[in-house]
Amino acid sequence: MLTVVQPSTQTSALEVSRATLVATLDRARHVVPTRFPKPILTCVHLEASENWLRLRATDGDLALFTQMPVDGELPACVVPFAELSRRLKASKHPTCSLSLSPGGEQLQINGGRVEHVLQTLPVDEFPPVPDVHAGQAVSIDAAELCAGLRVTGLAVAKDTSRYAINGVLLESDDKGTRLVATDGRRLVLVGLHTVESEFAGRVILPGRMVQLIEKLTDKHTDYLVVSVARQKAASGEEVPGHLFAAGPDWLLSTYEPEGRFPLYQDVMPRTHSKFAVEREALVESLSEVALATSDDSKMVRLDLSPQQVRLSAVSAGVGESSAALPARYLGGGDAVIHTAFNPAYLLDALKSLAGDAVVIDIDQNGYGCDRKVFGKPAILYAAHDPVTRWTVMPVNAGLPATRENLGTNFPKELEEEAASA
Repeated sequence: MLTVVQPSTQTSALEVSRATLVATLDRARHVVPTRFPKPILTCVHLEASENWLRLRATDGDLALFTQMPVDGELPACVVPFAELSRRLKASKHPTCSLSLSPGGEQLQINGGRVEHVLQTLPVDEFPPVPDVHAGQAVSIDAAELCAGLRVTGLAVAKDTSRYAINGVLLESDDKGTRLVATDGRRLVLVGLHTVESEFAGRVILPGRMVQLIEKLTDKHTDYLVVSVARQKAASGEEVPGHLFAAGPDWLLSTYEPEGRFPLYQDVMPRTHSKFAVEREALVESLSEVALATSDDSKMVRLDLSPQQVRLSAVSAGVGESSAALPARYLGGGDAVIHTAFNPAYLLDALKSLAGDAVVIDIDQNGYGCDRKVFGKPAILYAAHDPVTRWTVMPVNAGLPATRENLGTNFPKELEEEAASA
């Protein structure tokens, strides 16, 4: 996908478009650390030959290779990223020239009236940055992949120490290719339509890599390549490999994170009672009703019935809010279910879905050994296209163990107790 040329040893001035160089450098700002014990990692590696300027940056974990067309050549050099970027952005001249001093100790930047000189660092101390992807590749429509990463990014765990869920699972098999993310309170699965894959298995794309893929991809990009290069240890076991994400003129690379993504199929509920509701009306009403929640009670109650869904929330000592929306019962289980959820999680899911109507698919409440009623997770998806599915965990609504709250799950022991009373 990338056009990579071999470096040249010839020294000469490099003429570039200042705006294009600034934009190319700006790609690296998400990778280059502002402060680091190793000064070399706060730098950028530059090299140009045969009309291509190649730029490399890394923080020791995530690495970026990118390139742009230029006129002229520039031997390999390493300069402080922040200083180079600052000087280029300060200029107003449309073009600038880059040249290296005869001994290679200084990079000279000439833009209009002002000439800048930056001290270089040893090239051989800069860590290697791959310029081609390796391993088994998955080619995905760029717009679809970025849309899927934006949705799954909502459910990525924010705790960076939880490596297994601090990223997005890319899974590919004979049933297709999909993205999955969870933070333990909600889970989202996005199926991908436009895919050519030679990769079969599952791999976690780290959260930072996911964010940077979106930032690097522009509207003119047709497709992206994600690849996984794994090796086996002497014992025959697979060890964490290298991950790559490539666009038409950039390549991200990093190490596969430690840990295993949860077996999400085990926590995704089976389909049960389904209720169709107008999505935008539900988003608007839920947003308003959620105003009545508090830090002590992040809960909105949902009362689902064949003709309507009722939303309500109460703040102790402040007040309450409620709303009723038309709903359509689609069958599958009990026609009346009372439950509750964190409104923020419901809103994330509803806003990420498309279409006019959304389906709330949920099982009837259960009755635990502690003699308390507990809610079941809800599945949310667009009525016209269920390719994106959210699973949202309930919160405790404090419901009494009545036949209305338990429906067909009303236990025999309670019936016997009621009869004996």
